[in-house]
Amino acid sequence: MLRKQGGTDTDIESGDTLTIKSGGTLDSESGASVSLASATLAALTYATSSVTATDDGTGTGTISDSGMIQFVTPDWDSDADHIVVLPTPTPGTIVIIAGAGTGGELRSSAPATVAINGGTGATAESAIGANTLVVAICESATSWKAFQIGSDGTLAQVAAAG
Repeated sequence: MLRKQGGTDTDIESGDTLTIKSGGTLDSESGASVSLASATLAALTYATSSVTATDDGTGTGTISDSGMIQFVTPDWDSDADHIVVLPTPTPGTIVIIAGAGTGGELRSSAPATVAINGGTGATAESAIGANTLVVAICESATSWKAFQIGSDGTLAQVAAAG
């Protein structure tokens, strides 16, 4: 049983909504347990996809706006000059790009105004090495922050777009 402070014992059943305000706590009686069989978090979506890098990043080279957390497998198609484009910037979006045998270039959806690690320019892009995993986090409508993990687990900053 969950007890509302100053209230009566109440069972929470499937379909009921439980809201805990910032700074609030959820306590159980001695020996009681609180468990969730499943939970849905509003606005949190996870997607997996693959992209094929292109000369300019358009078409199959653009990562879709399909989730707040995305795991993307790129096909740089053995051309290190081919480009993958991040989705439209939505603050809080996290894009994980799995390492591929051939590296390539990473570009924002609007490189002149949306930065990767502070770098912008008409065709600004960041070089991504082979066999690295990239994590890009959208900080604002005009900024992505990105780091990479090498095949040996080494952590490094993605070069600013330039």
